[in-house]
Formats: sequence, structure tokens, C-alpha cells
Amino acid sequence: MPIAALVIAALVFAGMQRNDARVPHTTGAPETEIVAALARPHLLFRETGQGGSFGRLTVSALDTMPARLATTITCDRVSFAGGRGLCLHTDRGVFNTYTALLLDGRLRPGASIKLQGLPSRTRMAAGGRVGAITVFVLGDGYAADFSTRTTIVDMTTGDEIGELEQFTTWRNGARFRAEDFNFWGVTFARDDNIFYASLRTARITYLVRGELGLRKLTVLRENVECPSLSPDNKLLAYKKRFGPSPDAWRLHVLDLATNVERIVASETRYIDDQVEWLDDQHVLYGVPRRTTAISDVWVAPIDGSAPARLFLAEAESPIVVR
Repeated sequence: MPIAALVIAALVFAGMQRNDARVPHTTGAPETEIVAALARPHLLFRETGQGGSFGRLTVSALDTMPARLATTITCDRVSFAGGRGLCLHTDRGVFNTYTALLLDGRLRPGASIKLQGLPSRTRMAAGGRVGAITVFVLGDGYAADFSTRTTIVDMTTGDEIGELEQFTTWRNGARFRAEDFNFWGVTFARDDNIFYASLRTARITYLVRGELGLRKLTVLRENVECPSLSPDNKLLAYKKRFGPSPDAWRLHVLDLATNVERIVASETRYIDDQVEWLDDQHVLYGVPRRTTAISDVWVAPIDGSAPARLFLAEAESPIVVR
């Protein structure tokens, strides 16, 4: 399981709580320039190039790319929608600590949430009312390759709405439960109530559909990870296993109306990321370079009409804001 390799460094315990953690401040681009870029369709991402901006939350207006404006905060993962955002941050020291920063419309940090686990994934609902945070944890008391904890957060207050392990899960019309449930890779529909996520148990990964109001999850498919809804909410992109080897995963797209699935032929590599939609026909994703800490954002048309290409160098965790 590729995601399991990321948990090795996370010698932490499970849990979330409100926190007044120190926000890391460094010199960033002028605020007036950042505000001007935020007023236009833009891309938010994490800088991965070597130098003083490494790890920074950065803005690039889509009509002026690849020009970029670094903010004053660092993020491991970022998401933004509806005038609010989440920045998952690591404060490195003798013992690393982890924090989720709630961002306003100008990317200024407000309330924070202490994460006692290594940041993994985050996604915002389109309206900005709720967000999802996934961390790696240890100490859950069962034998598994890794353990995750995914929490839905009220973005207006930073309060926890619930962990997905607390929801009821159904498969083929019957209650489905096990001690080794792990959830990650949430993506929200436009109404904030419906969402999709990954569930792993007994070494099998499932695609689940969630209903926040009912606190209910329904299993839809096997061997699927990290779903991402298209802007029009008609298509669901995800990684799908097609063979027994650890890297036997390819990007696929599911038409939710017809239940027809097709491979994204434009990208032939194994992609270990939750994709972001550039528009209704193209997906973005991070690809790490070999032997370095640098990643790049690539773009692929979902119809296979052209090969995948480099979209933005030295960047990862892309989020499109229009």
C-alpha cells in the first residue's frame, strides 16, 4: 500500500483539539500583490524548490503563471474554497508538532487546531462551511500497515463535527464494521452534505459515499483511493489498483450518472496524490522528482487527447480557486 510508507516518520498519537500554536512567520510577497492575485482565478500550492520559500503557501494567478507570490506561512497540505482555507503545518524540532491553520479570504491564519499526527490530506467543501483533515496516527491498538484519522471540521469555529470512524458504514445493504477501519482522501459535493472518501480494511481499499447529515457511509467500489469530484460534480477521479505490485495504480474517472469508469490514458505513471481539477476536463497532481525533495505539478486531459505535461515546476498540493 503506497500510502503506508508515509507513516514511518510519524511517531505520534491520535487526536485533535483547538490550539493557540505559534504561526510560523517569514518574509513573503507584498500583501497588495497577493490580494490582487487572489481577486483573479488562481492556483494555491506548496513551494518545493530549494531556497527560502521552500514549503511556503504560494499564489499564482492563472493568467500570469508561472509567476508566483509566496505568503508568510508554510504548509504540508493546503485546501481552499468559499473564502476559507486549511493549511496543515509541521513545526519541526526535537519532537515535531502538527497544526491545522484556518485561513481567511486573504490567506491570513486565524484559529488553529492541534494535530497529534502527521498531515496527510485536506479538502474544503465548495461553500467553505466544512473541511476535512486526515493525519497518520499510531496507538490505535490493532495490527495494520498504517493508521489514519479523518475528521470533519466546522470551518466557522474550528470545532470538530465528527471522525469518519464514528459514522455507520454500509456494504451491500448490511452494516459493515471492523476495528482496522482507516479513512482518508475526502472530497465534498457542492451541497456540503455529500462527500466521497477512501476506506481501507483487511488490506482492501474501498470507495465510499458519505452523507454528513446522517453520519452514514456507503461502500461503492473496491481498489479505489483518493477520490476527487469535478467542478460540475458529474465525474469522480481517483487512483485505482490494476495489478498486484505496489505501484500498480493508475488514474481513472467515474461518470456518476452512468457508473461508467475509464482510465486516464494521458498519464501512464503511478501517481500517489489526490488530484485537483483544473476544469471539467483536466486534472492536476503532484509528481516527486527522484532523489530530491522537489515535486512538480502536472496536468492531464481526462479524455486522453494529449499526453500529460508539466504544469508548474517546484510545486505540490495544487488547489484551483475561481
